[in-house]
Amino acid sequence: MKPLSELAVDMKTLVTATLIFLGVAILVALTYLDLSHIGSSGGPVLTVHDIAATYYGPGVGYVTLLSLAHIHMMGLSAVFFMVGYIFVHSSFPVRWKAAFVALPFFGFLVDVSGWFLTKLAYGCVYLVLFGGGVFVLSLVTMIVLSLYDMWLKPRTQMAVVASRQREATS
Repeated sequence: MKPLSELAVDMKTLVTATLIFLGVAILVALTYLDLSHIGSSGGPVLTVHDIAATYYGPGVGYVTLLSLAHIHMMGLSAVFFMVGYIFVHSSFPVRWKAAFVALPFFGFLVDVSGWFLTKLAYGCVYLVLFGGGVFVLSLVTMIVLSLYDMWLKPRTQMAVVASRQREATS
């Protein structure tokens, strides 16, 4: 794939639609998480205790956790790859790209590990929060930066080139 800024409009449209769709999917997943966990500990708003109540002690069994981990890891690896593949074609520094494409995988492994560890120790719920935050924020960052690089940054560069051309002919 060419650099994002050099893609033809039809390819930019496909990549944009994919990124926006995945961004909406992330919002839907977060909404589901919020609504499905609210009140687990008795309150009207989602709290750390609600998340811990899902995993700690008898909340969810190990077989269910394994099933959920398997399903999520298989599905999310495709999402992480798609967003990462698009992001590595941006014009950002290679170090940034290398770090950001690895973050969702790392974050989700911490998140899933937190599920199992919280079953044993209530305080490990913070691993769930940290890991989930890392993978969601890294995905959102890659989506936003990719869209910026594809649609806005080229226009800025073209405006500078056009301005220099006007100055050269004046």
